[in-house]
Parts: sequence; structure tokens; C-alpha cells
Amino acid sequence: MLIVAVVSVISVLDHYLTSYGYLMTYAYAGVILLGGVLLTREISTLTIHRIHNHPEKTSLVVKNAIMVVGYILSLVAALSYASFSPTEFLATAAFGGLVLGLALQPTLGSFFAGILILVSGTIRPGIQVRIMSWHIPFQGALSPGYKYFSPDQIYAGYMAEVIEIGLFFTTILTEEGQTIRIPNTIIATDAAVVTYTNRDYIFNVRYEFSNKLDPAMVLERVKKEVASYPVVNCFINEQSDKNYYIVKVVLNAREKDHAVLKSEILTRLINLDRSLSARQEVTLR
Repeated sequence: MLIVAVVSVISVLDHYLTSYGYLMTYAYAGVILLGGVLLTREISTLTIHRIHNHPEKTSLVVKNAIMVVGYILSLVAALSYASFSPTEFLATAAFGGLVLGLALQPTLGSFFAGILILVSGTIRPGIQVRIMSWHIPFQGALSPGYKYFSPDQIYAGYMAEVIEIGLFFTTILTEEGQTIRIPNTIIATDAAVVTYTNRDYIFNVRYEFSNKLDPAMVLERVKKEVASYPVVNCFINEQSDKNYYIVKVVLNAREKDHAVLKSEILTRLINLDRSLSARQEVTLR
């Protein structure tokens, strides 16, 4: 209805303002562009409804791909109608592209980066990524110090799941539950894809025990607790401060299983620490 109303108004103006016919040409070109954009949105919406039985994340990729192609075709059709000859069309396109390229460099960069992401499929909804870019401020925890005893590596970036890839921005969900929209240029250049495989993976589990507990006895008990796991080595690593020492358990397991194994071992060590500490208190009494 909107398109019909606009075309009707332009037709009336074209009939009475014959001396301004060249302006009507550009007006019709604008209508073509507007109609193409609206039609593209309707087609993408209908497509989503048609493939509703597919995963939602797949549907989002299809929707964005249709919108990219539709917008480009609408723009080309509008420019072709507004040009009177191929030479004029090329000249207008070159001049307009130069002006828009300089004025909208960051925006166009995100647009073409979005197309590259959609076409390549390297980054898609549902996968885990780590964003490590100076464009996005990130500050690691400086205290308390024990936070850095457990991780094998410390990355100065955001770990997140890709929710949606748009034409200009990609929406991610961080580990803290925050939703962030990041320009596609950053995603394309500064996002590392995180996947877990069946390959062997060496990782560490560290735990602090009180100096009041005999280190030799604690180490022996820890070895018994983790005997059923693929342990490579188990030893006292270092003294964290005057009141605690750290037991380090080195394991070799499949990469995709390491998080679950680490959780199970930490649970065992926490329970062991509570048991030994309670026994120590009874002995002192």
C-alpha cells in the first residue's frame, strides 16, 4: 500500500510537472530502492517461516544472506533506472562509490565483513569465540591473587557464544550473561574460534592446602583421590603464601572432556580438604 501510494503521487506530479521529468526519474528510482528493501524483508521473513523446522541459528544465517543479496540487487536496480546510459551509470557509480567509501568507511567495512562472515561460514551462530581486540576494553582481575593459580592460560579477552550475525553487527553472549553487539570488522579480524576436539590435551588442576596439614600425607591422599583419572603427574608445586601450599595435578585427556574432569577432581579435592581439616581440628582438641 505504501509503494502504491508513493507511485500514485509521483505519477500525478509527473503529469502536471512535465518540465521536471528528470526529477521524476530519480523519484521512481527511489521507489524501486524502497520497494526492493521492503520486498527483501518480506521474503526473508517468509523464508524463516517456511524453514521453521530447521534450527533457529541456521534460520538466522539464511535470513541475513537473503537480506544482503536483496539489498544489493535493489541498489543496483535503482541506480540502473536512474542512469540514462551505461557510461553515465558507471560514472555515477564510481563517483558515488568514492564519496560513500570515504564517508562511510567504518560502516561499509562492517557491512562487507558481515558478507565475508556469512559466505565463509567460519563464524556462525552457536559456536564459541574469544574476542581479543584492543578496540574492546578488557581488564583482568588483579586481586585476589589466587584467581590466577588455576587457569592454565590467561587470555585478555571475552569468551562468548555467537547469537546472531547481522549485516553490520554480530551479537554475542558472554560467559557473564551479557549480550554485546560488536562491529563485524572486529569479529572478522580479532575473533578466535574456540572448538574442542578429541585430541589429547594436557591440563593442570591446582589446589591450596593449609600448612597445618602434613604435605607428604596430603600428597599421598591426593594421589589416591585422582588415581582413577588419566593423571600424568602429581606433586607439590609451590607455596602460595605463608599459610598455604599448592598441590598440582597434571592430566592428559581428550580436550572436549577436560572441563568435566577438572570439575570432578576439584570436587574431590575440596571434600578431601574439608575432611582433613576437620580431622586436624579434632586432633588439636
